[in-house]
Amino acid sequence: MRVYPKPLEIGDEEGFSTGKDLFGKSELAKGMSNLVAMVEDPLVIAFDGQWGSGKTTFLKMWAGELRKSGHPVIFFDAFENDYVEDAFAALAREIVELAENQAPAKSQVAQTIKEKATHLGALLFRGTAKVGMKVAVRAATAGLASSDDFKDIGEDIGKEVEDAAQAYMEQLLDQPRKQKEIAESFRTALENLPSLLAPPAEGEKQKPLIFIIDELDRCKPHFALALLERIKHFMAVPNVHFVLGVHLTHLQSSVRYAYGNDINAAAYLQKFISLTILNIEGAEERRQTDLHKYADHLARTLAFSNNRERQLEASVETIIRLIQREQMSYRTLERAFTVLALAIGMTSENRLQLGAIMGGLVMMKLLRPDLFKKAKQGSLKLEEVREFLRFSPDEDRGGGMGWEEQWWTYLLADPLPEELREFGKSLVSYSFRSRPDVVKHTANYVIDRLSPA
Repeated sequence: MRVYPKPLEIGDEEGFSTGKDLFGKSELAKGMSNLVAMVEDPLVIAFDGQWGSGKTTFLKMWAGELRKSGHPVIFFDAFENDYVEDAFAALAREIVELAENQAPAKSQVAQTIKEKATHLGALLFRGTAKVGMKVAVRAATAGLASSDDFKDIGEDIGKEVEDAAQAYMEQLLDQPRKQKEIAESFRTALENLPSLLAPPAEGEKQKPLIFIIDELDRCKPHFALALLERIKHFMAVPNVHFVLGVHLTHLQSSVRYAYGNDINAAAYLQKFISLTILNIEGAEERRQTDLHKYADHLARTLAFSNNRERQLEASVETIIRLIQREQMSYRTLERAFTVLALAIGMTSENRLQLGAIMGGLVMMKLLRPDLFKKAKQGSLKLEEVREFLRFSPDEDRGGGMGWEEQWWTYLLADPLPEELREFGKSLVSYSFRSRPDVVKHTANYVIDRLSPA
């Protein structure tokens, strides 16, 4: 039995293949591809969406489409690399690796990029703790440089990194023109790289290098902001575009963490970001939202049995309504389906399962443990349920109570409304002492069940 969905595996050149583009984002990808292909001036594009909204999946698929169309592409997970001391080194390493992997016949290309990056990285380098030079230099430069790369700094430089960095910086500060030349030489080498990796045919426009940086908002604040600053100052060259997978609201928090709450974080980020593309869905029919599409995918992935579909459908509608109301992500939907998969999979078919209340209990367990505890104890009140679930009126019934609200009202209302006295006749075959016991039973022996019976 599977209780958690298997992550989508997306090959480097797979793109938006049939069956994996769950949300129909291939058209958005085509538009983005057209944009980066048409613009020669350097772009920094923020692909903005909350955590768990599918940014990484989309960007990996888009990267595949770009590669298939001949673009050189780098996909960089910033969160996995924020242990590196210097942000420039982390970015430069990816560029060097791309040159080494895609231009083996032009080894001089990779060597030139590496030399220029090493010189500029040394300029930016700041002293670390006093450890052996070889270890410290390679750690601080993400493996891009070794101690040998610093051998021409000066004969009087000792073996310690701190001394090497300090002496080299003193030498550079005495030669302001040399500093500028080093930065310009790296930019020139980077600007020439796209044409060497993807030479255009006669009459064709140069395909730019696309550098995708994902999970930027999950990095340590200083590392995330250093990445943006390095891009702006040293990597903003024609035909090299950066696309950031990011939740800008979180990144703004990183700005305030680094520079204080008084700073205008949105305005600060505008200095680095050319334009923003929002990863949100447009208005659609109620049953065609991205959450519904993903719920259908999860149901197929977790292979719920056909005879449980009614309970599942009723539960899912409640779950999706609450996720939309609270503006939560697909990750929350996955967690809810995990609880549902355990509940349905571990419960025998002859045990009562009311889908109309299971969805509400699942979300209480995830979001309001205090209410779920009351449900398990049999002390949950209808007023608390109404406040949490905020039932939607049934438009087909003229705005009256929907199926879900009818069940909760029937089970918890005291006294029971006259119009619902015949509502729960189907429960007669089950031996419950009282109507509220059905909620208690479902919380304890369905939602929280951990062994089959």
